Amino acid sequence: MEFDQSVQNYLTGLDFSNGLSLDIAKKENNILDRISILEQLSKDKKIIHLGCCDHIPLIQNKIKNNIWLHSRLCNNSKRCIGIDINDDGINYLKNNLGYEDVLCGDIIEEDLNAITEEHWDYMILGEILEHVDNPHLFLNAIQSKYRGCVDKLVITVPNAFSYQNMRYTFSNKEYINTDHRYWFTPYTLAKIATLAGMQVEMFCFCIPTPQNNNIINRIHPKRFFSDFIFKHYPPTRQTLVMVVVI
Repeated sequence: MEFDQSVQNYLTGLDFSNGLSLDIAKKENNILDRISILEQLSKDKKIIHLGCCDHIPLIQNKIKNNIWLHSRLCNNSKRCIGIDINDDGINYLKNNLGYEDVLCGDIIEEDLNAITEEHWDYMILGEILEHVDNPHLFLNAIQSKYRGCVDKLVITVPNAFSYQNMRYTFSNKEYINTDHRYWFTPYTLAKIATLAGMQVEMFCFCIPTPQNNNIINRIHPKRFFSDFIFKHYPPTRQTLVMVVVI
């Protein structure tokens, strides 16, 4: 999905509305998942995977189920360098899993020659912005530091409109990762990216991981209902993906 050109003036602050109504999705026959989308974008591309480690106790099980994102990106891209501030995680990837093209570092505070001496198609920020105290300043720092050596960012964040959120709301509850600072919508994510000097290229809604499509799962009433909701109303999916040009 792309924003209509008329939305740009609102994103930059030239125009204002206290009740802007935006078309953000259409009915879809397929239910997209985050891993497959990132794989498609990174196919035969040079990419930077920021926050590549994941939680160490979860990695082996994710590899077993083929849902560990970093391995999928490495297998699909022309080159994938993994960067994380988790020193233990980077050492685990190197020493236990045999990944050499990974490094521990802070992309904002440190000068990482491994990035600036190459040209990259994408920097992937998967589930990072919701953990950052000031996502606008974070994106602005990336734009200032890496414009010219990175073409685009691929940002994935929790979707404020998700069906899960609505379901808990009707039970007068909030269900959340306690390290999260924000929920995002297409407009609010586009707003901070635009104010950081970036241009929104596209966005879409997806589920976090590929669905289990064995016959028992596909005919289960709960799965039938969720498939109907997700196909007819894509904004109810859990994850928002946005590609921005920096």
